[in-house]
Amino acid sequence: MNIKHLSIIIFLSLLSTSISAKSTKVRNIEQYKESVKAVVAGDTIILANGVWKDAELVFKGFGENGKNICLIAETQGQVKLEGKSCLTLSGNWLYVSGLIFVNGSTPKKTVIEFKTSSKDFAYNCVLSNCVIDKFNQPIKDSADHWIGLWGKKNSVENCYFGGKSNIGTTLVVWPNDSNSINNGHHIYRNYFGPRPRLGSNGGESIRIGTSTVCTVSSRTIVEGNYFEHCNGEVEIISNKSGDNILINNTFWECEGSIVLRHGNNALVSGNWFIGNGKEFTGGVRVINEGHKIFNNFFYKLAGDGFRSALTIMNGIPNSPASGYAPVRNVIIANNTYYDCATPWAFGVGVEERNRIVRPEGVLILNNLVYCPKSIELIKSYDKTDGIKLNNNLMTGENGVSKDSGTVAGEAMIGKVGDFEVPFSTLRAKKMPFVKYDILGQLRGESVIGAFQNKGENPTVEIASSLNCGPEWYKSTTSTIKKKVTQGKIIQVAAGTDLLNNAVKKASEGDIIELQTGEHIVSKKLTIAKSITIRGAIGNTKPTIIMKTDKANGTIFELSGNASLRIDGVGINGDSKAEFPAKYAITAAKEVAQGYSLFINNSEIYDFNVETGAIFKAYKGSLADSIKVTNSILRDAYRGFSLGEEKEDIGKYSAENILFENTVFNNFSQFIIDYYRGGNDESTLGGAFKVNHCVFNNIAQDEKQTIFKLTGIVNVSINNSIFNHSLAKTSLKLYGAKNSISNCCINDCINPKLENGAKSQNIHNVNPGFEKKSFQLSKKSPLKAKASDEKDIGLLE
Repeated sequence: MNIKHLSIIIFLSLLSTSISAKSTKVRNIEQYKESVKAVVAGDTIILANGVWKDAELVFKGFGENGKNICLIAETQGQVKLEGKSCLTLSGNWLYVSGLIFVNGSTPKKTVIEFKTSSKDFAYNCVLSNCVIDKFNQPIKDSADHWIGLWGKKNSVENCYFGGKSNIGTTLVVWPNDSNSINNGHHIYRNYFGPRPRLGSNGGESIRIGTSTVCTVSSRTIVEGNYFEHCNGEVEIISNKSGDNILINNTFWECEGSIVLRHGNNALVSGNWFIGNGKEFTGGVRVINEGHKIFNNFFYKLAGDGFRSALTIMNGIPNSPASGYAPVRNVIIANNTYYDCATPWAFGVGVEERNRIVRPEGVLILNNLVYCPKSIELIKSYDKTDGIKLNNNLMTGENGVSKDSGTVAGEAMIGKVGDFEVPFSTLRAKKMPFVKYDILGQLRGESVIGAFQNKGENPTVEIASSLNCGPEWYKSTTSTIKKKVTQGKIIQVAAGTDLLNNAVKKASEGDIIELQTGEHIVSKKLTIAKSITIRGAIGNTKPTIIMKTDKANGTIFELSGNASLRIDGVGINGDSKAEFPAKYAITAAKEVAQGYSLFINNSEIYDFNVETGAIFKAYKGSLADSIKVTNSILRDAYRGFSLGEEKEDIGKYSAENILFENTVFNNFSQFIIDYYRGGNDESTLGGAFKVNHCVFNNIAQDEKQTIFKLTGIVNVSINNSIFNHSLAKTSLKLYGAKNSISNCCINDCINPKLENGAKSQNIHNVNPGFEKKSFQLSKKSPLKAKASDEKDIGLLE
């Protein structure tokens, strides 16, 4: 039987269980409120097709086993709850199906909550074939959850949840009182669609419990769900209570892991972690006690550290509930790791936050590790005397490992579905709880790894986009299903506010092509879609300039979900004007979704208003990417200002910033202020890359700095020239993932390196520029000294 039809069949059978059951169609919220007062076991309320705007539905009733009270859409997918809408339910044996929440946000803290008051909870209730898609608060830092599970024995099945961009977990289980502990909730065959990076804590897809109740037993089952591009933070599923079961789920290119954050005795089995080589993809991170992790498949995961395929943390002595309890008495058995960058990482976190308690009583056996591109199969950050390896077959770049706890043998490569899978015929040491393999095949004479054989008799269907979620719903959020929009070209002549009009009329993906000349704008251009603004003729750059009667103007403002590409264009701040522009580009204040900015082959100049900048990110905004390539940025007060997230709780304003083959010349203060305060570890922590750039006459005050980098995790500065600065600190790099190499530092202070930051091949020489140019002369000592054997500085 097709599992997709199971809930519908159950529903239809329930309708026929009572002759006295009645069905009532309601067309508005007033009719609904009247009908719900009178429902009894077996009754059905049908919401009429159409848009239900600002509908706060309260669904209370007391059905019986076999006689549910049902709340359903007239036609699945054609009842849309929009605006400020939500649903709360409480009672017994309730069934909800076919609703879509879209084009709005909840007026409360949760979109669908399984309780109606602090005393009224839901029991034996089902949410099936429902959708919440991009139902976000208008401000990213405004927190809400989409599903809140309270009570006991409730199910969420065959639903779609995708595109959550504001703070808050997609689905939360609350085992917070006697009504909700030992709950036995079942989260089954749901499709957790793409979740963009949040840039702060609070971006999990599922959380079971909280640190304050981590010692209680929840007994929640998360089974057979599909997670696609769930990148909100490092924790995809955050386990924060006891005795939970996480089985047979698929994680498709997700930048995170199952994290056993708090609580004991979790069972993690039969899960497919498919990274496909995508950066930051992870597997399972282990904290606390008594877990069993077996029969999982880790495929081409590229994460390391916290996002390794298997991460075993160090603990904190006498850890508080919100800290890191030591890892004790954990069994990791019969898993398969294929082509992962860091298969196993032990003692992670020892270097910070007093995490000095090493794991104890950890048994790792019968695992198959086939990662022929990996030099280091086990990355140990501390002593590992509390971790015992036994009967593992491990193959890396140097061949089959002969370390203690490994066995000699050869892995064979076969296929299961679309995946290459390593197999072995080596016998596994018997574990009483490993009776079946990842596909549900009886083990019998058990072998090493997750697969007993090549999938000859599978009884478990692999969770995928095809068998999870409502089969009638095709999300526009899904990166797999989303069509690429091919935009039209819009020609714009030089003149006043013609560009403004073109931006207003442009559709997603359009290209606005500027003719040579001056394009005057009298007010800011708000970008709320993906568009390109480019010059129409080769090397002749049209110029965008603001002429206004107001001070502190902004030429471009990027709102949520915008992607602006500027190519072959000049942007003039006109600092001598009566009302010069203060910013070339800003990110809108407190937007709900991320944005991207790409500047190529362009010249941005003369933004010299005090405290002004080329680019300004306001608090609450988050860029996915900011890239500046092949350009000239000059004569400005500040460069890229991303320093308004000052609470020191781990927030920051951009995920990726790249400067490449670009000149930065004559800046009064910094080129970049990129801030991430605090030591929160739930996010990627920002990435800043510089390659083949020139920074000349930057920070013209000893109190300033060229790069103002605070708490950014990944910093790579290569093949660039820093020439003349009065700053007492040119830049400070902090942490093992911060580095500077093959650079020229002339008439500047050398970088300050802290906590493992690296520096190599620094040249303290005059770069030898050609006259009136930042290209190197033929006699420059920097010729062919770059890491790519090209010149340090600009590419030709």
